[in-house]
Amino acid sequence: MKVEYSRLFVKSVQKLSGKMLESVKKTIIETIKAENPEQLSNCEKLTGYENVYRLRIGDLRAFIILSVDDEKHTVVFEYLVQRGQAYDKKIMENLRKKDQ
Repeated sequence: MKVEYSRLFVKSVQKLSGKMLESVKKTIIETIKAENPEQLSNCEKLTGYENVYRLRIGDLRAFIILSVDDEKHTVVFEYLVQRGQAYDKKIMENLRKKDQ
């Protein structure tokens, strides 16, 4: 799959170090090698959304938006947040806007 990153995702990754940074890198590599979201480990489609998925990376949650163009999958990593902040109203509203 083709992978793109939002500015907020990149800023969150830059703050990481050690094992968490390695886990995020590993997840990104796994995403690039996968042909569809079902092949990703710890990935679930969010209910109420068409193209938004949640990846669990330890205590972090990465939200991705999948788009399919000409049978090519493109994944946009939108957010990388702590588990407790993952389902805040503001993040969910922004994901809903981008899901359309």
